[in-house]
Amino acid sequence: MYPEVPDALLAQDRWGELPRILTRADALTRGYSRRAIDHRLATGRWRLVLPHTYRTGDTLTWTDRLDAALALAGPEALITGAAALADQGLRTVHRPRRVLVLVPRAVHVRPANWVRLRRTDRMPEPALIPGPRRADLARAVADLALERPRLDDVRALVSQAVRAGLCTLDELAAELSTGPRQHSRNLRIAIADLDAGAWSAPEARAAAILRRSNVPPFEQNARIDLPDGTYVVVDFLWRPLRAVLEIDSDEHHWFDPADRDSTSRRQSKLATGGYSVMSRRPAVLGRQPRQFRTDVEDWLAARARELDVRTSA
Repeated sequence: MYPEVPDALLAQDRWGELPRILTRADALTRGYSRRAIDHRLATGRWRLVLPHTYRTGDTLTWTDRLDAALALAGPEALITGAAALADQGLRTVHRPRRVLVLVPRAVHVRPANWVRLRRTDRMPEPALIPGPRRADLARAVADLALERPRLDDVRALVSQAVRAGLCTLDELAAELSTGPRQHSRNLRIAIADLDAGAWSAPEARAAAILRRSNVPPFEQNARIDLPDGTYVVVDFLWRPLRAVLEIDSDEHHWFDPADRDSTSRRQSKLATGGYSVMSRRPAVLGRQPRQFRTDVEDWLAARARELDVRTSA
């Protein structure tokens, strides 16, 4: 694996400026003979990074890797999946070791080394963002979702992408309806969860548990106007019971004093407004879903008795 460093200046040659990534066909078109190409490779002036694809600079950057993958796959190819999303600010997406590239089904090219190819009859439009050619981001999200086996990982991906403005829920639904059915279950559930109001994977999991329980109907991501003129948006709200359930979507905030103080102030304001607040960490939903369900049922039943409110599950 080549080290990833900031992009450097274009390589120089006696033929003039060269792109950092160059195919053998491009080099021949520029007037290099086969012997000249082989000499540069033999002396280390150029380095082979993929079949018939060379780097002319000193190092192989992340952008070089994407450009090389596209050079190998042809002029219609588009980067998709994690590689297309890695630098778009999503916490759950990192630069992958292997780059996934979309190519038209009729294109005859083979995957090589760290380049994966996916042949498709549904070539998307390129995303209108700088850099190497990427599939539109809704397609990139859908392609990555098909490869993630854990439902919560897909929930997190979809939630973060929509909230970051990379794509809309309607665009993802369109990709789901026209894309492959195999491995699409998690994407379908994640879209439905977000459409129902879940803003994070833990919230979606909690909502799924609660819908299978004996709790009254609830609101998700509901606004509560407080006596001091401010308002808060809470994860789950039973308005007639003045009951609020909060799922802490980031486990790490429990260890941040500033976050703990903010949460404490928020809960104090809700209590001052007459609300009962229950908080649960995401890990509980995975390890003890039945206990979570029982705790919420018992808490809401006690709240109904306290306020003398009749509810129906």
